[in-house]
Amino acid sequence: MSERLCRWGIMSTAGIARKNWQAIRNTDNATIVAVASRDAAKAKAFVDECQTQIPFDAKPDALGSYEALLSREDVDAVYIPLPTGVRKEWVIKAAQAGKHVMCEKPCADTLADLVEMTDVCRENNVQFMDGVMFMHSERMAAM
Repeated sequence: MSERLCRWGIMSTAGIARKNWQAIRNTDNATIVAVASRDAAKAKAFVDECQTQIPFDAKPDALGSYEALLSREDVDAVYIPLPTGVRKEWVIKAAQAGKHVMCEKPCADTLADLVEMTDVCRENNVQFMDGVMFMHSERMAAM
């Protein structure tokens, strides 16, 4: 395992983000440092609930804007489970801010949008990963 800790920010309080909260908690080389929502109270409620169920040693900060998350020096990567129609904007902004990106699926409305998103990630030397998990399932070998 890597000795370097990957510091995550979550950009949304979507239900699917709870699964990734747990997945990040279950690793030994990652942590969540902040969760952003357009509503700081929603971010706080999300963090409080997740922290009660699956706690991190250091409680992640709750932020009231996505911009605040992207401006943080202590965030290496962002998980973006926002609605598909707005993902392109935030993937591009995250890449331009130097953050690695994990984007929920489907990543984009069109192939052209996805190509633009991955091009911007490449230009900014950040990794782009989609949230498709089925290839990691034991069912894949059976298929």
